[in-house]
Amino acid sequence: MNDNKHINDSEPTIVSFEELHNSKSTDKASGKDNNSFISNPLSKSEEISGKASDDLSKPYTVTNVPKSKREKLSGHFARLGIVLSVCMILYLFFVFSNIAFIKKWRTIYIETAMTTNTHQWLATWFIPNYIIADVMLKYDEGREAQEDLASTWDDVEDIIDSTEDLEFFKKYWELKSDSFSDYIKKHPDLVKDGYDNLVIEDLNQKLKLKTSEDDDLLVVDIPNNLLIIGVKGSGYQGKMAIIKESEQVFMAKSTSLGSFGQEIDSFCETNDAILGINASGFVDPKGESFGSQVKGCLVIDGVDYGSHHEEPAWKYFGVKEKDERMYISYFTPGMQEEYRWAMEFYPGLIIDGKSVVDGTYGMGIQPRSTIGQTKDGTMLLLVVDGRQAHSIGCTVEDCADIMLRYKAYQGMNLDGGSSSVMYYKGQFITKSSSVTGRGRYMPNAILVKAASKTKFKKGSSTAGNNNKNNDDNNGDIIKSEPAN
Repeated sequence: MNDNKHINDSEPTIVSFEELHNSKSTDKASGKDNNSFISNPLSKSEEISGKASDDLSKPYTVTNVPKSKREKLSGHFARLGIVLSVCMILYLFFVFSNIAFIKKWRTIYIETAMTTNTHQWLATWFIPNYIIADVMLKYDEGREAQEDLASTWDDVEDIIDSTEDLEFFKKYWELKSDSFSDYIKKHPDLVKDGYDNLVIEDLNQKLKLKTSEDDDLLVVDIPNNLLIIGVKGSGYQGKMAIIKESEQVFMAKSTSLGSFGQEIDSFCETNDAILGINASGFVDPKGESFGSQVKGCLVIDGVDYGSHHEEPAWKYFGVKEKDERMYISYFTPGMQEEYRWAMEFYPGLIIDGKSVVDGTYGMGIQPRSTIGQTKDGTMLLLVVDGRQAHSIGCTVEDCADIMLRYKAYQGMNLDGGSSSVMYYKGQFITKSSSVTGRGRYMPNAILVKAASKTKFKKGSSTAGNNNKNNDDNNGDIIKSEPAN
């Protein structure tokens, strides 16, 4: 009796699948009907005690038989095999598919990798050489097409110095937007003495101002003849500086050219500039260069501090002293004497008002910097972020389209990638893809000086009024918080 009580109060015996199987086999051998055992879920203790139970809700407690090491290893290999098979199928599909969408992005991927200095392995390690060669044919064709391109300005009247009598909104036509007009109406004190001293800095876009082309209006700096706008497109963001007087734009070389480059903030501080962007490419064999050796010509006031780059597709471009116009051409010995500043790079984007690039132009999607000039002499400095979550970069055609939207008549590509950067009055206003976020050490830069520190030629639209400005900004300033 005590034994039965002890057994009845104990925990149910754990029954394994193996025991169930053996029990069933034994019952068959003895002629017993084992179905009664399976259909009547009594605990083993209840069977032993002879007590029947009406509680059919008690399940058997069943333990899993542990897998052997061989079985576990076999399962791991099976899962790994499935993953590798899926990856192989996706790889083959990406590399060899002729579906238009896949082919387009495969081409862009190859172009983007192959037009970098240090990341070509992203294509060469995984994609057959004949596919890469086929894609890069367009790049080679583009280089050939650039060889004989040159700007002439032949069909343009001499209007660069004829803006003196233009009204404010004819000169700053980019400000002809409802949002800007409404803002001025709400703040009439800003222009009570005219527009000459108007300064608005809204790099964080709190004011929600727009240009006439519906781009973000970030900076209006009339004393310095300067606008800065934000541009956006499919997968990219950037900023473009619009400088109404070309004489404020100049080239500067590193103070230690040949030994060491400078970062863009250092260029601005050294040369007392209010804005700057990167310019030339430089010799960078392992991606570890400090920008000491410029690639191509580097002309400042008629003196060449670089050397001609022996590639026919590379363009020689800059602003000539005689007329302050930007010319895009090809190198000929002695031509540096005509230029206030000049350099070499590839490719030309806009020649005499027409885009000369299409699509990726064999150069993929990258961070980019470009420079352009309109018919009236306005200079355009564009920097597009890339290789980041907020902006993957853009094509050279995207750059040409942005500048054409703002009436560029000439346009040229500059060095891009992690060098692309724009700096304005003490802060980086674009986000470089470099490790530091500050751009690279560079041999030279394109800078903008304050109007009050510029010697304008006779006839310039600002020759008369900017000499009155003793400070960079001596008017009323509407300023948002600094950009992050």
